[in-house]
Amino acid sequence: MAKTETPQKHSARKAREAAELARRQKEQNRSTPKGYLWYLLVILSIVYIVDEITSAMGSSMQSEVVTDFFVNRLGLDYNTGLASFTAMSAPLYGIMILMPFYKSLADKYGRKLFLVLNTIGMGVGLAICMVAPGPLAYLVGMALINLVMYNDMQVIYVMECAPEKHRAKLTSLTKAVALLGVTLIPILRDVFMGNDGSQWRKVFFVPACLAVVVGTAAIFLMRETPVFVAKRIAFLQLTDDERAAKAASEKQAADQSKGGVGRALKFIFAHRQIRSVTLCGVVFLFSTGVTSYYESIMKTGGMTTAQVTAAMYFIPFFNALMTAIGGFITDGLGRKKSAVLLSTVAFGGLVCFVLCANNGLPPAAVGISYGLFIGGLWSVADLLCLIIAGESTPTYLRASVLGTMSFISGIGSALSAVVITVGMLFVPSIGMLCLYVCAPFMLLAIILLITQVKETKDVDLNTVTGAEWD
Repeated sequence: MAKTETPQKHSARKAREAAELARRQKEQNRSTPKGYLWYLLVILSIVYIVDEITSAMGSSMQSEVVTDFFVNRLGLDYNTGLASFTAMSAPLYGIMILMPFYKSLADKYGRKLFLVLNTIGMGVGLAICMVAPGPLAYLVGMALINLVMYNDMQVIYVMECAPEKHRAKLTSLTKAVALLGVTLIPILRDVFMGNDGSQWRKVFFVPACLAVVVGTAAIFLMRETPVFVAKRIAFLQLTDDERAAKAASEKQAADQSKGGVGRALKFIFAHRQIRSVTLCGVVFLFSTGVTSYYESIMKTGGMTTAQVTAAMYFIPFFNALMTAIGGFITDGLGRKKSAVLLSTVAFGGLVCFVLCANNGLPPAAVGISYGLFIGGLWSVADLLCLIIAGESTPTYLRASVLGTMSFISGIGSALSAVVITVGMLFVPSIGMLCLYVCAPFMLLAIILLITQVKETKDVDLNTVTGAEWD
């Protein structure tokens, strides 16, 4: 019994836990219907589609929102309005501080609850954006979306429900389906906007309703993951003394984890390979700033609302294609060669995208170019910040190093956004500005990769120390 817990509270807690234990055991003993996994994957794919649509909605409707709130109402020119909107959006990054605390609640209350809350939360956030009378209210909706969107509970669901030998394939399959589902955005733009950007609010309506409906349906149609149920039952069966001992052990592990960040930093700067990979990550992520402005690049390049919508039909297909192909290339050619190849595709896609958008080429060419760029870009980012970095780090420090490296590499993304935001006030063409800022850093990152980083394809993760390349 905790020192601050009265006998009455202790008895009440024990009664609640006994009731939960009986409920969880009953849930664990329920037979699983034949084909439940595939039924589950269908629902999770729809949730994933909602997640991807929600994450893409802000950048996909950027020019219409800026035109409504800043150009038409305040009389600003578009570049100044976009810079002002971007500056106002900066505090949204602070939401990321809450993510570890929010996400950890799913370990106590279950995956299903937060899958439901996240999905419905995205719908509510989209609805707030839809009815927002001004930019501040719109950003409140985006803040709610940012809080729940990055939780990715559908990914945890797949990992904890799929058979181990099919886990990676099923995770990739649901992601590919979700990327293709983003085609709903141009469909809705066609239906509700046509060539009239002032009707942008209507585009938010269907995804908002879809999120609320799917989230509500999940309450009745989905089960808790078997992994969480087993873990929760094991905890509820512990005595108070056993929990106290377990809590002390976990506190010690947490303290070691905090110390692990310090050790991770020391490791990164002490070993040439991971130090070089981290540098590549920072430099390469400097080229990601363009991803926040692709719709504005098309609009300010002279494309009409209808042409922008037409281009958006092609982006998800070629993004998904590059994402799928990237995995096979990585295993076949090795990490470095695939990073060079995918970066070349991404660089070519970026150049073609900006030139096509600025010179009146068909929307298909614009959309295909951007799809190739974005698919190659994030494939290389994953290679640098996850795969090569993980294969260059010993097991006992791998999680700490990857987390620390992601934070350090994120500096590149932040600086890219700052430079582009300021540059908008001086460079008329946002597309050319992004090209001037992003392309050199993409090329520099690849040169550093070729000259400073060693191949890790055949590294044994159980024995790697990180000192092999010093």
